[in-house]
Amino acid sequence: AAEDGKADVVLRNGKIYTADKERSIKQAVAFKGNTIVAVGDDKDMTPLIGSGTKVIGLGGKLALPGFIDTHIHPIIGALNGAKCSLAGVKATMDALKPVVQDCVGKDQGGADDWFEAAQLDNYGFSATANDLDGIETKRPVALWGNDGHTVWVNSRGLALLGVTAETPDIPGGKIARDATGAPTGYFADRASIFVDEKIPSPALEEKVALTAAELKKMSASGITALMDAFVTPAEAAVWRTLYDTGRLPMRVRTAIYVADPSDDSDEAVSRLVKASKDGDVDPDFLRSGLVKVFADGVMEYPAQTAAMLSPYLDADGKPTKHEGELYFDPQRFAGLVQKLDAAGLTVHIHAIGDRAVRASLDAFAAARAANGERDNRHQIAHMQLVDPADFPRFEELGVLADFQLEWAKREPATEGPLEPYLGPDRYRYVYPAGSLQKAGATIIGGSDWDVSSYNPFCAFQTAVTRIGRKGQKPLNIEERIPLTTAVDAYTINAAYAMKQDKTTGSLEVGKRADLVVLDRDIFSVDPDTIGDTKVLATYLDGRLVDPANGTSSKRPPSCESRSGLP
Repeated sequence: AAEDGKADVVLRNGKIYTADKERSIKQAVAFKGNTIVAVGDDKDMTPLIGSGTKVIGLGGKLALPGFIDTHIHPIIGALNGAKCSLAGVKATMDALKPVVQDCVGKDQGGADDWFEAAQLDNYGFSATANDLDGIETKRPVALWGNDGHTVWVNSRGLALLGVTAETPDIPGGKIARDATGAPTGYFADRASIFVDEKIPSPALEEKVALTAAELKKMSASGITALMDAFVTPAEAAVWRTLYDTGRLPMRVRTAIYVADPSDDSDEAVSRLVKASKDGDVDPDFLRSGLVKVFADGVMEYPAQTAAMLSPYLDADGKPTKHEGELYFDPQRFAGLVQKLDAAGLTVHIHAIGDRAVRASLDAFAAARAANGERDNRHQIAHMQLVDPADFPRFEELGVLADFQLEWAKREPATEGPLEPYLGPDRYRYVYPAGSLQKAGATIIGGSDWDVSSYNPFCAFQTAVTRIGRKGQKPLNIEERIPLTTAVDAYTINAAYAMKQDKTTGSLEVGKRADLVVLDRDIFSVDPDTIGDTKVLATYLDGRLVDPANGTSSKRPPSCESRSGLP
């Protein structure tokens, strides 16, 4: 530490985007220990520089508050990364077969040992257990869809799962069946969670090591805080071990998974409150206070489990009778939200379809009517489709709009399996970030990795261009948002969502020194190049956690489509 009255570190001759209330731009920032002690011009730093102060010239480079990912799955993603990868493989049995068989050949497992592959481009993909038997018959096989909601298993897998024609449907899930009622091997939503729970999990230390390695990569992308959006006791054990063994290089908030959102009993609420309290380990680095609910599934064909206000269309644009499904009883769910709100917990809801979004808003409205305004900062994530009548309700109810901004582009997931089944009037509002911003909603940003890249610059680029690759037609250009709004979604607004805005999210005196230095000024470059930005340094709590030796940087994960992740 530097001598009393002096800073430990001074970054000067830069462009400091503070994300303060005025969104001011400064030239320098100084911190002592983990706390920012000055933000201003270079000359303001002179009195703070002593013999022990490390002074770093930024050479005009841009510094931002550290990035906060408000919806991500670090543990699940790390485990998927260790599985056979189907990313970028054409989703046909002919293309998948040699890739999976090659992986199976390298994996030494017995007849009861599951073989798993991940990142299958499930948008429009269809297969049966018999089809998968053409790949492997001796061992149980599970092919996991890229959306995180779908899985296909072979006949051996069905046998080990014990799923037959007599197996009842799983609430909030889909077990595909043939005309006789026999399972075909396809599971969606909560039924896929059922499959996952039946497959033996790796040992705790293996999960911890894989997650720790991925967290280092996230630090290199400038992420200094995150919210794990699906935490069961298994994930909670990983986070606690990472914390206890000093392998937690960022601030973490955990969302406790609500298995039955229609259970509004006092006993169910007590269990959730206890799980949340058990997750409150460190007020700065590991805490909970938040629960995660699934309101519906996914919108893309053939799953179409997202809950819609009006029926899906067929491939020719003609109306059907299929509207998807809410995964809870709206009245009982409203009762659950009221009790959770009264207990001081934040409710974070996965809602894809416009009916799911409306039901979620209705539950929050009921909680506010019953409890008054509690400052619990409730959130709805994904919001692939929101009815325009509901746009102003976000601001009215203080509900935060958690967008996966990198999804808002034309790609396989948003065209063939989606556009014809919505029709132009609804398709025009797919990922309506611009409309919600104009209606006064607070936008926050999460990646939902490993569904898509956690590289924040991919989200920034897509948010302002609505384009996946240069030369492409944008997706609903009216729904783009300003770059400052996108950056705020990952900084000050995200800190507000995490209930840590008094300590992080902006570069202001008295706050923690969480910040990143970039290789370019993203506010002035061609928007189509924002995704190429590299992080030169990441500071967490005043410590340099990802040094680039001042000359080069690690390249962040590339900005690919959801079916072609690195």
